[in-house]
Amino acid sequence: MADVSVYLFYGDDEAAKQSEVAAMQAKLGDPALAAANTTTFDMAPSLEALRGATQTVPFLSEHRLVVVRGLTKDLPPNTRAILIPFFEAIPASTQLVLVEPSLFDKKKKTKHWLLKWAEAAGPGVHVLAFDLPEGAEMVAWLQARGKELGGELRPQAAAALAQLIGSDKLAGEQELQKLLAYVGYARPIEAADVTAISLPSGEHGDFFALIDALGAGNRARAMQMLEALMQERDLIMLYFSLVGHFRLLLQTRELAQARKNDADIAKALGIHPYRAEKLAAQARRFSLEALEAIYKRLLDLDEQIKTGEIEPELAMETFVASLSAQAV
Repeated sequence: MADVSVYLFYGDDEAAKQSEVAAMQAKLGDPALAAANTTTFDMAPSLEALRGATQTVPFLSEHRLVVVRGLTKDLPPNTRAILIPFFEAIPASTQLVLVEPSLFDKKKKTKHWLLKWAEAAGPGVHVLAFDLPEGAEMVAWLQARGKELGGELRPQAAAALAQLIGSDKLAGEQELQKLLAYVGYARPIEAADVTAISLPSGEHGDFFALIDALGAGNRARAMQMLEALMQERDLIMLYFSLVGHFRLLLQTRELAQARKNDADIAKALGIHPYRAEKLAAQARRFSLEALEAIYKRLLDLDEQIKTGEIEPELAMETFVASLSAQAV
């Protein structure tokens, strides 16, 4: 196993995982050479395709990079017995990167078999968790990122912003840029600036109004809110925010059905009590089954966006049109 180079990147921080993969690719050489020595699968490939990619000899480089996203999604039951020997036989010249969502079930407190194998496999297999920062970690990340962007965020301002955005790093990035522009990079960002400029994550434009319209089946209103948001925000970031919002709604609905109050929900999800109150009110508009189906639909569309099957704008318009047209 010592000569094998398998990397398992898992967790909910998509931006951080992408950045790590990009850093690995940059080490392959100039962009043209790196591209020639990189193969990316945005969905689980066949074993034949994966074998072909990993066995290919690098071109004018010491290594080649093979990136597989979502390998564990819908794996057949017998795949585990085939994949482990395959991983252990990958040539040393290939760096195989498996990019996965969270592989730890917090409810059942169990690990996916792939994570168990990787953690016990030895020095040739590298495991990196990319969890979204929460609480004090988000405060520290905001301050560090603000410095990277050429500004300064006072501790009180970072804490106030962290309360508003929860664990949404994409929203945090956008708010930091907005706040830095507001202070003109001329002075540190204060808590009062956050109060004046920033809104809870998901409330930019009329995000909550969009979800309310979807819950009420009001297609015209929902499309109107979506169009306004798409004019205001980066489409990819908006889509990630939409996915993140429905993930929180699903978690909130599950907690509510377990007879948890708003304070319990805020604590469990690590979000501001104001945000928990609004999420709880909104989650009541949907059944748990409906939210599970919606979230699955969003993840399916996410895969289609990443594979180039559909543009983010069309994906959101299709999603909003189909959801607002049916009872939830």
